[in-house]
Amino acid sequence: MQVEFRHIHKHFGSVHANNDIDLTIPGGSIQGLLGENGAGKSTLMKILSGFIPADSGDILLDGRVVNIDSPVGAIAHGVGMLHQDPLDFPPMRVVDNLLIGSSTRLFPRKQAAVRALQQLQKDLDFAINPEAYVDTLTVGERQQLELVRLLWLGANVLILDEPTTGISANQKTKLFRALRWLVSQGKTVLFVTHKLQEAEELCDRVAILRHGKLVGEMPPPYRTADFVEKMFGRPIELPARQAATPGATTLTFRGIRVEDGRLRVGPLDLDVRAGEVIGLAGMEGSGQDVFLRMCAGLIQPVEGTVTLDGTPLENLSYRGHLRQRVRYVPADRLKEGLVAGLS
Repeated sequence: MQVEFRHIHKHFGSVHANNDIDLTIPGGSIQGLLGENGAGKSTLMKILSGFIPADSGDILLDGRVVNIDSPVGAIAHGVGMLHQDPLDFPPMRVVDNLLIGSSTRLFPRKQAAVRALQQLQKDLDFAINPEAYVDTLTVGERQQLELVRLLWLGANVLILDEPTTGISANQKTKLFRALRWLVSQGKTVLFVTHKLQEAEELCDRVAILRHGKLVGEMPPPYRTADFVEKMFGRPIELPARQAATPGATTLTFRGIRVEDGRLRVGPLDLDVRAGEVIGLAGMEGSGQDVFLRMCAGLIQPVEGTVTLDGTPLENLSYRGHLRQRVRYVPADRLKEGLVAGLS
């Protein structure tokens, strides 16, 4: 399905978020959309997906002007959006989330939904248990569920807004493989990202927004320097990486073992010095999340000691860790990091 934006304008007070956007996305392609924060990318995609109305301008699907006034109206026209934060119901099961919004029937056909889910997962190389509760899934699996749900509802145009934020490298590879397969089946993908390498790797064409205006379109082969110059209006030279000299040891782990369900981590010995950045590498589910939660006092170790500047931490609560100036930033910012209803 071909998508066209014609003279799209959108204001938020004095901010001209989309300023006369003209853009055509051919059907069966992956269109990248680049721009720094505030460039207008998400605003344009929310207009296409019916979350907000444009002040003026037209949207055309396969050459026909359409009126998309809500997300329900968008999916009726075959347009679905996968947001940065999955729009699902964590206390419910996977199959129930799939059924939501799918039918006006009082009792939807659950078995038919399970069969459809299994077939779509087979096509996309996903593996989510239909009976699992959503709050037990990783961020990447919740994203996969949302993608499957949009396809089941009939989406032919898929909008992905910063989809690789908070997912593992393995899940990103699986997502990109799924998107390429969908495009081979005639779907159209709009891929919004800040990550230039991802646009170069995945997209058939890239459009660049700056301060609400479309400032360029580029076909491959891509040059990162051209992306940067279009995004910021000038070339930007990256400074040389500065070497850092670590200071004294501040955080010490000795014989640490931690368990969460059937997952066991350790025993582990580690010294962290002032001025260091420590990376935790491994496949998802290898224990990084469990270890970090232990570091923050969210779960207690079953064995071993942790000291910060000589102060034992292993028996302190989360509040005790806060008093020691230990802070934790979770992967799922809406579920664990914020209270979304508050300012």
